[in-house]
Amino acid sequence: MNAWNVSTHTYTQGERSRIWQQALTRLHLPAVDQLGTHSAFHGDVASLVSPQGIEFARMSASPQTISGRSADQPFSVWLSILMEGRFAFGGSQGEPVIDLMPGDIIYGPTGVDSTLTLKSDFRMLYVKIPQLMLHPRLVNLGSLRTGTLSGHKAINRIFAGMLTSVADNMEALDAAELRPIELALTEFVVVSLAGSTALQTFGSAARLVHYQRICQSIENQLGDPELTVGKIAAEQHASLRYVQKLFEAAGHSFGHYLRQRRLERCRSDLQSTLHRHLSISDICFRWGFSDPAHFSRSFRAEFGTTPRAYRQAQLGLTDSESAEAQGD
Repeated sequence: MNAWNVSTHTYTQGERSRIWQQALTRLHLPAVDQLGTHSAFHGDVASLVSPQGIEFARMSASPQTISGRSADQPFSVWLSILMEGRFAFGGSQGEPVIDLMPGDIIYGPTGVDSTLTLKSDFRMLYVKIPQLMLHPRLVNLGSLRTGTLSGHKAINRIFAGMLTSVADNMEALDAAELRPIELALTEFVVVSLAGSTALQTFGSAARLVHYQRICQSIENQLGDPELTVGKIAAEQHASLRYVQKLFEAAGHSFGHYLRQRRLERCRSDLQSTLHRHLSISDICFRWGFSDPAHFSRSFRAEFGTTPRAYRQAQLGLTDSESAEAQGD
């Protein structure tokens, strides 16, 4: 888990613009123009990267405009909860400018132009989620564009409340405590953005909703080694071919989707101190794999390392500690 902090308060006024620009660059955010127009500029960033690679950055600073894109980074989905201040979002490439209120959430993919105008002293949380944590559940990510989640909608208010609480408590969170936050965050993002990325893929809202319902049913049964596409089709009162065609529209097969989701859950358990007492075999059985050797081969093919080596690296174990902890 990686954490860092920057505060311009420890620098002279003449140095603060440079220090702030360096902090934004470290977050892969575009540079800010005309910071020198503020006679008493200030800015603070506290950044925390979770074990699964989600970056949380709490930011507070003087008024400014963050505009453009930073393409020199892996594709990710970003979002930001606006907690204090006056904001406007949009205006890039002829987009309308939207005035926002504290509690609103903005989002978009990295590498796409966007403009956030911070009209007053502000406070916000910026979050960046790796593509691997959202695919294949958030299909057609290439079609995602910037947008807003209004605080007027109940589910968005709940999401905003969680993000605000994370921002207020970042310094007190350890790796184990971040894991349920990672899970909840990805669930919120998938539910909130699925319509923005997938409607064109499925051709109708009804097919999209049915696909989402099927995916949620799979999530609830990942530990069942007997889970099949036929069982899911029967539960959903749909034909086998219909379910198969939904997954084909999403760009993969049912079997590929099921394997990836199981591997993701196993990877999560392997890096968690909460599951350190479980052997690798325990974890693979827990998420529906019936053959540890097959699981190890699949894990290596997906993530480029063995389950044992991954756990050892994530938990900082020595060879002897790794063998003792894993019981294999």
